[in-house]
Amino acid sequence: MPSNVDERQLLDELRDLLAATVEDLTVEEIDPDASLQDDLGVDSLARLELVAAIEDRWQIEVPQEQAEQLMTVRQIAAHLAEAVVAPTGGTA
Repeated sequence: MPSNVDERQLLDELRDLLAATVEDLTVEEIDPDASLQDDLGVDSLARLELVAAIEDRWQIEVPQEQAEQLMTVRQIAAHLAEAVVAPTGGTA
């Protein structure tokens, strides 16, 4: 599957965004395969803030059903890679 978005760059930007959004979390603590809830302590409120920050940063919409299925940092990056390359819906 070809991608115009570099996964490593997405992961780095996502880690920065996570550290800026989630209290008491540093970039160094964020492993790509870390579970948002179990490893990083992201609760439901922090998850909502993170989704809002992602939507704002990448100008995409993340439906709640999809957001609930994204459990690791890598899964979010993979979703972003698809959404940023091939945005769904909307009008130009």
